[in-house]
Amino acid sequence: MDEAPPDTLAVCDAFDLGTPIGTMSVVPGGLSHRMWRLATARGHFAVKELNRNFDDPGYMPWFERAFAVEMAALRVGLPLPRPVPVVTTGACLAELPSPGTRPTTVRVHEWLDGVTVPMDARDPAVAAQVGTILARLHALRLPTPVTIGEMLRAYGGEHWRGLAERLDAADVPWAPHLSAALAVIDELEGFVADARTDPAPLIMSHRDAYQNNVIVTEDGRAKLVDWDGAGPVNPRHEVATAALNWAGVHLGEPDPRVARAMTAAYRAGGGEFDAPRKADFVEFIGDVLSWLEYNIRRTLGERLHDESDRALGDRQARQMLENLPRFERSLDSWARDTICA
Repeated sequence: MDEAPPDTLAVCDAFDLGTPIGTMSVVPGGLSHRMWRLATARGHFAVKELNRNFDDPGYMPWFERAFAVEMAALRVGLPLPRPVPVVTTGACLAELPSPGTRPTTVRVHEWLDGVTVPMDARDPAVAAQVGTILARLHALRLPTPVTIGEMLRAYGGEHWRGLAERLDAADVPWAPHLSAALAVIDELEGFVADARTDPAPLIMSHRDAYQNNVIVTEDGRAKLVDWDGAGPVNPRHEVATAALNWAGVHLGEPDPRVARAMTAAYRAGGGEFDAPRKADFVEFIGDVLSWLEYNIRRTLGERLHDESDRALGDRQARQMLENLPRFERSLDSWARDTICA
């Protein structure tokens, strides 16, 4: 596996980090991108090397819009690591020389000491802290002209059947499981499509406030990291999605104690969330389907840093396929019994 870091001197020059001390060390655990730790005469920094989609002209602008949300959160004192902009442009992303034909795209933060919350953690206390952070972030009411119809994507039956056929042709062992799930996927995509006409205005927010994006510092404070997915949300949808994830929805039926700790803290922090309804989970379902589609394509060899990404995509896609039927039949009970007391 190729674990060569970005050009250390180029990173230090682009972000004005000072003289490097030694070489960068890899930070394990990323699901899409690579992270490196860099020591310089000025301190320690987290360097993210993006698994960039060069075919998407909106890829770089999305990151810069997300960066604006991150900086707004920083200005009002929300708990997050301090981003380091490119010294010449003030942007978050720098394109650096690479051994290949395409540049290496990176961004930098000051290093944050602490422990990343494990993905299988169901911790009411930390979930409550995240609920408070979301309430404070939503209170900024960062505007966006984007509608929910633009944010929620339905791929369509033909697209999913094409993926199933490609998996079968590639002799992927679990290809029959995708074929068997096509009816459930069609039902869930219908649920997503029905929500695309919701007139409720969206705001800009984090969109990924889950365990793997929270670091707990030595003093017990939760800090929200990885703002690169920040974008338009319906606040109710983001809270419902976060509550399910913190309650362990991908491990089995979600723990109501954890989900309710988050929503109660969100309300106590000034957020509005009452009378949960099935439609609150549309962002969760949309995210699940998008993550499944992305990881199927990684299994098929697309968007890879190396073969370890293919293996990761394989594991993630199989987990999503296993969970889809449970998600589809649980939407009503989650609204009725799980996320609010």
